[in-house]
Order: sequence, then C-alpha cells, then structure tokens
Amino acid sequence: MSEAADKWAELFELSPPERLFNDVMARCYDRWRFVLSFRITAKASMDAATKQIEADKITFVANMLNDPEFDRVFIDKAKFFEQTPPDKIVEQMTAQTIAEMDLMMNAASVVFVHSILDAAALDFCRVTVLAAPKEWESIVEKRGVSLAEAKAANYDQLLEQKLKDYFVHLEREGLLTKADLLLARCKPETKWSPMNNYEYDRDRLEYLDNFRHNIIHGDGLGLELEDADDEIDYLMRTALYFMGLVNKRYGFRLAPPYLFQVMADFRKPSA
Repeated sequence: MSEAADKWAELFELSPPERLFNDVMARCYDRWRFVLSFRITAKASMDAATKQIEADKITFVANMLNDPEFDRVFIDKAKFFEQTPPDKIVEQMTAQTIAEMDLMMNAASVVFVHSILDAAALDFCRVTVLAAPKEWESIVEKRGVSLAEAKAANYDQLLEQKLKDYFVHLEREGLLTKADLLLARCKPETKWSPMNNYEYDRDRLEYLDNFRHNIIHGDGLGLELEDADDEIDYLMRTALYFMGLVNKRYGFRLAPPYLFQVMADFRKPSA
C-alpha cells in the first residue's frame, strides 16, 4: 500500500490483524461499487435499448420475408409466416433478447460478488490467525511434522509455518469451507447478526455457491435466478456478517481514513 496508507495505519495504531481487517473491507466496498454500477447501467441500457432491439428484429424478419436467400432454408416460407405472423416473431425475439441480457447480467453479478465474498472469507480467516494462531491448532495438528522441522524450530514457529502451508491449501477450497472455519473460530450465538434484516443461512449460501459453480463449470448460464437483486444483496451482506463476526470476537474496528486511502490506492496504476 501507499505511504499515505502506512501513515494512517500508524496514526490509528492498527495492529497487523486489524490492518488486514480494514484491507478486506476496503476491497469489498471497492469491488461492490463496480458490480452495482454494472447492474444499474445494464438495467438502464436494457430499457433504453428495447426500441433499437425491436427495430433490429423488424429488419431481420423483413429480410426473411423478402430475401430469396431465405427461400432455400424454409420448406414453405409462406405457410411459416401464416402460422407465425411477423409482428409476433418480432415481439418474441425482442422479449427473448431482453430476457437473455437480464440472465447474463445476473449470472455475471453472482460470479463477481461470489468471488469478492470468497476472498473476504479467506482473508477474515487470516485475520483470526494473526490475532490468535493457537485457535487454529486443531486444524493443523494432524498435519505431520518431520524430525528435521521439530529440531529446527520452536512450537510457535512450527505452528506459524504449518498455518502458512494450510492456507495455501485453504485458498483452493470452496466458500462454505472457509465460512465454516471462520464461524468455528468466532462462535456466534444462534441467529446472531450484526445488522437488521439479515440472518446467516448456510443452506442459502450453499444454493448460491452451487448456482455460481453451474454458471462457470456447468450449464447454468441460462438459468434464472429468482429475486436476483435480493440474492446478490445477500452475498454482499454476508461479507458484512463475516466482518461483524471478527469484530465481535476480536474487537477489531474500521478506521475510515485508512480504509478510504486503501480504496483510493486501488485506483492508482501499479508501478
């Protein structure tokens, strides 16, 4: 980060875990801005583009009617257009184009927001490791330690190295695994929430996790996501829930001047 960010961190006396805590949220807020801008613009564009799309479809259908080239691809063009009037074709094609754009917008949004949440879950786990590494002993205690390692380091050094090795593995694990590990460290009460109108629902998170997986690796690109705005908002608010968990368990808080500086640093070109 920049020297300005370092100065704010020093001014607020941010410890390494608390600084990472702020970094995670700075990244979330910054990336969410892009997703929300994308959705707002896409929705506005769809409304504005409807007439243009309709005009394009009218041109396409008119060509089908009048261009002799299309005679070769229809068994009986006249009968086809008699059964399916041109104005109906235009209406259906326009509606389909708008619907497909909506599906694409929602699919892309889920993928983007899920990736933001996945990264936040991983880094909030890292925050808890920095704050209390021994709370992760049960996770790494079964991972073997060689005699050479045992002779070369003390317990704290061994634990630190094993945790580093484990997090290389954890980075490749799914969102739910990271979420489960974070909740196990923070131990929230049943139905605890740091915000109104939000309750952590593992089943709902699993559904959205699978939905994203099907978009990337399966046939989910054309699947409809009901209440897409609510579901995307839920993924964003889950990151805030994770932040609240860490705040509740370890007392870390946001330092707005530092957080805003980090967000500004994201916009600067890398050297």
